Amino acid sequence: MGIRSLVMSVAPSLLLLAACGGGQKKKPVAKPVAKHSPDSKPVAPAETEADREKKRHDAAQALIPPGTCLPAGLKDQGAPRLELAAVGGDAVLCALDTDHSRLLGAVACWKVDLKTKTLAYQEPAPIPGRDIDVLLDGHCARGFCLPAEAKVPGDRLAHMAWNLDGSKVAVLTGDDLHVFDGATKAHQSQFSIRGDKGVTSDPTAVHFVGDGVFVEASDGTAAGVWVFKSDGTQVGPITALGAKESAPPVSTKGGSFSILDKNRVAIAEQGFAQTTTFEIDSGKRSKAVRKALRIACKPAEIDTYWKGGDKVTDKCRDAIEKEITPWVGADAIAGHTNLLVVMRGERTGELAVVDPKTLIEDKGKLIKLPWCDGAAAKE
Repeated sequence: MGIRSLVMSVAPSLLLLAACGGGQKKKPVAKPVAKHSPDSKPVAPAETEADREKKRHDAAQALIPPGTCLPAGLKDQGAPRLELAAVGGDAVLCALDTDHSRLLGAVACWKVDLKTKTLAYQEPAPIPGRDIDVLLDGHCARGFCLPAEAKVPGDRLAHMAWNLDGSKVAVLTGDDLHVFDGATKAHQSQFSIRGDKGVTSDPTAVHFVGDGVFVEASDGTAAGVWVFKSDGTQVGPITALGAKESAPPVSTKGGSFSILDKNRVAIAEQGFAQTTTFEIDSGKRSKAVRKALRIACKPAEIDTYWKGGDKVTDKCRDAIEKEITPWVGADAIAGHTNLLVVMRGERTGELAVVDPKTLIEDKGKLIKLPWCDGAAAKE
């Protein structure tokens, strides 16, 4: 075959290859999407603690709008719980959210004018010293963040308390108590609430007064309060006056825990039938017992009632539920000469004035707080 014939036979093939782009197709180059193109999806900014605080604030005001009276809904089952505190010489009442699906903390607060029996609304804030229950956001409780290696309980529940001057904050998660700087939110220390003198049942609340951290705990049958120093030193449970070191703690079941002042706390038992006062700086205890109420019960029946027995007459049971049940869970603050006690149940919205030595109420000094929409406290 000559050169001319060879060229003629190859040329068509070369032309075909050229027409097909050479052998392998090139992938189309994707057009860059403009940064603000309608096709792009904007990334939502991470939620901040300030965002969460605003949501809680808005939800709180939707639950209890600002006002100078108590909304009637506070009498409902599962309503926010009224707690009393002494703040800067004033009696302050706050409604604390107890719904575990949200746990908003304080949803409304009022300064109480004890002379005029009126309320002045204040922006809700944690009650100094007293427990609030919160839900963790990751490893953080209201912006106070646990160390990365800290265990987080499955229910995300944390118990919190600011000390009286707000300089320190205690956060209890599971068995571990964390102490933070109140201003910077820096984590300062942590310790276990278990140990030789530590808590023996399930923690239900934490309080922070002076250098004392108080952990309430219960196993469903018995309940008590254990004391720690803020550095983790175990003081042990608050036991009855004169009790042996191995005695069980004074029970808060059917009673309450109160912050009387900057150096004293008190445990009330069986609907304020008696109180044990504990001084934080010295550990000194004192006891007060209320004189027997004039109700249709024998002493043995009252004892059986508190122990959950059924050998109680209907007449006695009705009398206890009317006269004593409003004192169950009632907590107090100390005045100059009396205790001011926030009442429960049928007497929600009332502040009782009580002699700290006899625990007898002065009914002539009873403070009935105003209810909204003309609603009156149940008689």
